[in-house]
Amino acid sequence: MKIKLTALIVSAALLLTSCGDALTLAEGGMTGTGITAGRITGFGSIYVNGIHYNVDNAAFYRNGTTVTDQSSFAAGEFITVTGSLNADGVSGIANQVKFDSLVKGTVEAIAADGKTLTVLGQSIQIDLLTVLHGFNQLTDLQVGNVVEVSGDRLPNAVIKPSSITLVADTYASNDGLQVSGQITNLKSEAKTFQIGHLIVDYSAATLVEWSGRSIANGQTVQVKANQAPINGVLTAQQVTLQATQNNYPDKSRLELEGIVSALASATQFTLLGQTVVTSASTEFRGLSASSVAVGLTLEVEGKVDAKGVLQAKKVMLRDVSASNGKELTGQITAIDKALNTISLAGYTLYLDNGSMLLKNAQTAKRLAQRGGRHDVTKFEDLVVGDYIEVTVIQFADGSWHVLRLDRGGRPAH
Repeated sequence: MKIKLTALIVSAALLLTSCGDALTLAEGGMTGTGITAGRITGFGSIYVNGIHYNVDNAAFYRNGTTVTDQSSFAAGEFITVTGSLNADGVSGIANQVKFDSLVKGTVEAIAADGKTLTVLGQSIQIDLLTVLHGFNQLTDLQVGNVVEVSGDRLPNAVIKPSSITLVADTYASNDGLQVSGQITNLKSEAKTFQIGHLIVDYSAATLVEWSGRSIANGQTVQVKANQAPINGVLTAQQVTLQATQNNYPDKSRLELEGIVSALASATQFTLLGQTVVTSASTEFRGLSASSVAVGLTLEVEGKVDAKGVLQAKKVMLRDVSASNGKELTGQITAIDKALNTISLAGYTLYLDNGSMLLKNAQTAKRLAQRGGRHDVTKFEDLVVGDYIEVTVIQFADGSWHVLRLDRGGRPAH
């Protein structure tokens, strides 16, 4: 979504607290080389964490394979962008755009609650922000379908997906399977370990990035295979050791969205493997410093110091719960393009570049095209009278902020 900012919204910027806040003002020293990791919220070029990245000259990678351009990506997919941030703080130039799925494989079970499924032994639980591509609801899927899942893991290892894409009706050996997670139940003599409930046989696998280290429980790895599991056992072609602590250069600008995996103290937590430290000068949006907790989805912005610690300038809530979130449906009754707000069902709702705006494509067409993707829409395309469905979050000042908007409503729940 592309929103033009004017002087009229400077005062409103102090109130807007949605994750990926597009109304960040110029921040001087915060500009320069940086890394942004989060879900895609729009295209033309790519919006992620409220930053509009020009990707005209970027290199694109999908699960380690070079792809041509941004058309290989979809709204909601979790990506990492490396590049430079402009002085306005909300636009930049991407050098690299990288996507790695948490799991790509066959559906093994679908829960009756319509919110949970199992893929390659991994438990996946959707929420109101999960974007489904190629199908409308989990009950549309069938056991044996191939899906690709993007997102992050909760502390209990359950995947909280930002997107799920239906890739194929059935698995073909050339499709490739992939799963990332922590090693448990290692049996060195048998050369097997588990990720979730999946048993991985690594006896014939190529080991990548190990540098002489031995496989051990607790390590985070990416496993690739080209044959479906047999009796719950996946035969790995490649096992890649993934770093548990990022190694960003001193003074790198980071903007990270992820789930808090550990809380060391009232001012230190871990997110996406990165140690984050807050201070009295850290700006909290949508939550207080004392509200940070393991399992919360947050967006953090700041700089890395010489010790590799992210010194947080901002911490923004990105978690929708029953206590602070709401799902609204109805027709837009008013639009204020100066303040970037819409009126719906008696609520004034704020939007920004971090709001994900989706267009309800024709259901039959999307279901007929396996892998069909949700179209995105733009703020300037919204008109009074549009029927929409929104997921909103309320902050301490009582204001409501749009995290997701579906123009035309969502096909089903």
